[in-house]
Amino acid sequence: MREIRRISIADEVVENIKEMIESGKYDVGSKLPTEMALCDMLKVSRTSIREAIRVLQALGYVEIRPGKGAFVSNRFISESRDNWLNVADVSYFDFMEVRMAVEELSVRLAVERATDKQIHELEQIHHSFEEACQKQDSVRLLMLDELFHTKIVSFTGNELLININKQLVAAFRPYRSYTFVDERFNRNALEPHSRILCCLQIRNAALAVKEMHSHLEMSMQDITVVYNEANGGSAAETHAK
Repeated sequence: MREIRRISIADEVVENIKEMIESGKYDVGSKLPTEMALCDMLKVSRTSIREAIRVLQALGYVEIRPGKGAFVSNRFISESRDNWLNVADVSYFDFMEVRMAVEELSVRLAVERATDKQIHELEQIHHSFEEACQKQDSVRLLMLDELFHTKIVSFTGNELLININKQLVAAFRPYRSYTFVDERFNRNALEPHSRILCCLQIRNAALAVKEMHSHLEMSMQDITVVYNEANGGSAAETHAK
């Protein structure tokens, strides 16, 4: 395990702990080392460890049990095994093309099928997203952005779409996390979400598809910039694992 020389929740701390989990050092359900033990191993502050655990919880790698600590999540294992998205030579842009197709279809169906109660639920999620933007809470932004999009897919009632999206969401989390820890871009989803929500409220399917497409194109641009800066390469050439 490498020592951390540059503190970055987005890559250094989180990636080190992910590496321990993915390598099998800690089995599903097993308890991670204490905060102090991780501090000693990674040579970072306790605050950095806590922030990293919060991000890993949002990404589905870790679950927090009050009074007991952090444990490797069953969700991580179930999403990483037998996943039909785990194929060779899949690039970031491959994922984005599929995501656009799934989410544009989903938002059109959601406009037609969502109940008033479901749209109200989406309004509440968007309100929470606004609050997280004001506080620049990157972990909540990551979780609420994922929840906003997942809810829209769930409104379709199409179990095949829902299952496809579930796998896309799991595979896409590493990319999604890049923009929500960068203050330049972590507010960029706010206005697009507002416009998409408005389309559901006024039941305009055609406009909803247009707004979703524009939102995902902007997201692709943001993630590409941040990813390339962080990794010194092209996101288009990076294979999703």
